Amino acid sequence: MPPSAASVWDWTLVVLPFTALITFIVTLVACNLSSNYTPAGESLLSISQLGSGPAYIYFIVGFVMLFPQIIAIIIGRLLFLLETQGIINKILLYIVHIVILIPFVFMLIAAFVSSGSRSDAHLLAIYGIFGSIALYCLLHTIGVFYLYIRKANGAQYAKIYLPIWFLVCSLLFLASFGVWLNNNGSIWGYVAAITPFLYFLGFVPQFWARARSRKRYSAVSKVSKVLDSFNG
Repeated sequence: MPPSAASVWDWTLVVLPFTALITFIVTLVACNLSSNYTPAGESLLSISQLGSGPAYIYFIVGFVMLFPQIIAIIIGRLLFLLETQGIINKILLYIVHIVILIPFVFMLIAAFVSSGSRSDAHLLAIYGIFGSIALYCLLHTIGVFYLYIRKANGAQYAKIYLPIWFLVCSLLFLASFGVWLNNNGSIWGYVAAITPFLYFLGFVPQFWARARSRKRYSAVSKVSKVLDSFNG
């Protein structure tokens, strides 16, 4: 990848976790404002009913916008982790990140199967998304703690706050998802749904550091070319 294209890619990765979070929140708000399926006694539409009735079009648009953003975030994260790892670690990282591809199969089912017409398929898709993302978050968190303990690749894995952030998000996801399954309270479904996007925000510091380092490298490279031209 040319230096300029690589720089654009790096800075795009810095922004994408925020835009994905905003896209998801806007989708939730739009679905709730347009839907007439809000359960009795609840102020929010059940997370499993987002694709119902009048909210269906907003649900589809939101998923179509989210899909490329999340794919780019996951690919960017994988490429970042692969940069300095040995062959065994690379194989493990590939396996962990392939897991995140599973939710997108369910995501497409959920996005294009209205819960009003095929409720069983829609619920299966919702549970598949939650379950697969939970598995990815747990595996990724274990991997990050492993890199922290090994101090792999130096400074970028030597900070404890990132592993703790990933762990807290994973535990919050599992707890809220479990509570939602048991009492079906709408708010817990939303907490579970938004937690993976908070998890992705933990990628930003390392995306930011790489983007800045590439910029510095590019500046040094340009200076070197100018000096070489004078020497020549």
